[in-house]
Amino acid sequence: MSKLLIVEDEAIVGLQLEETLESMGFEVVGRAMSGKEAVSMARKFKPDLILMDIVMPGGMNGIQAAKKIQAKSNIPIIFITAHADEKWLDQAKEVNPLGYILKPFHDQQVKAMVQIALKRIELEEKLKKSEEALRTERDRLEEIVQERTEELKIKSMNLEDTNAALKTILKKREEDKNELEEKVLMNIKRMVLPYVEKLNNTKLTDTQKTYVEIIEMSLKEIMSPLAHTLSTKYVNLTPKEVQIANLIKQGKSTKEIAEIFDLSKRTIDAHRNHIRRKLGLKKRGGNLRTHLLTLR
Repeated sequence: MSKLLIVEDEAIVGLQLEETLESMGFEVVGRAMSGKEAVSMARKFKPDLILMDIVMPGGMNGIQAAKKIQAKSNIPIIFITAHADEKWLDQAKEVNPLGYILKPFHDQQVKAMVQIALKRIELEEKLKKSEEALRTERDRLEEIVQERTEELKIKSMNLEDTNAALKTILKKREEDKNELEEKVLMNIKRMVLPYVEKLNNTKLTDTQKTYVEIIEMSLKEIMSPLAHTLSTKYVNLTPKEVQIANLIKQGKSTKEIAEIFDLSKRTIDAHRNHIRRKLGLKKRGGNLRTHLLTLR
């Protein structure tokens, strides 16, 4: 049941209004006769709706009382007045009333005005709750979106780290593969082929020569797939020259290489000259590192 507060300085009119409202099923929680009393009762009873007379004695009219009440709460107002002139109506608009009841009033007019006001209050309250629910849901969705964005950001960073690690692994694998190929080629060239050549220069039976030819052919077949990663001229380098050549390809300077092997710069320069000669770089203007990089 809706609670109403009546503010009317004429006792008879106020009592008549109270009886009319109660007969319609509304609860009248109080009946004030001045603006000051209206402010006090509104604070005390917290009614759902106030029916407020505009013109009242005591230095505070209904409009002033309504402003004081609405400064502390959001209680809606219906003004009661016998004055329909624009001066009062313009002042009353500042309070944003839900309607006006003109004296002398009829019961049906009062009932219709109160019912309309209470229905409007109900709809506004529902609208307010719907807006709050919508705002809460929007905030919740924004939080979810933010959380998902952070999760995707972390996953993206993890994926980038994984890709970087995978690239490093693949690069190392390729380097290990190339190194293994180099070692196989050099070992065959230095540790196997010389003995095959010596066998060819000795007196062998026809069967032995056949075996040697098979061995030599097999070695060439083993070396053939690896030839795309290492020039045959590179195989002619000594182990130390191979190490120095690899450092040169990495962009190391003569001074840096000398420090790595604990050798003098003059010794490293001598190795560089040997490497150049074995690779056929007779002109001093040819860039050794550039040429070594082309051997892969």
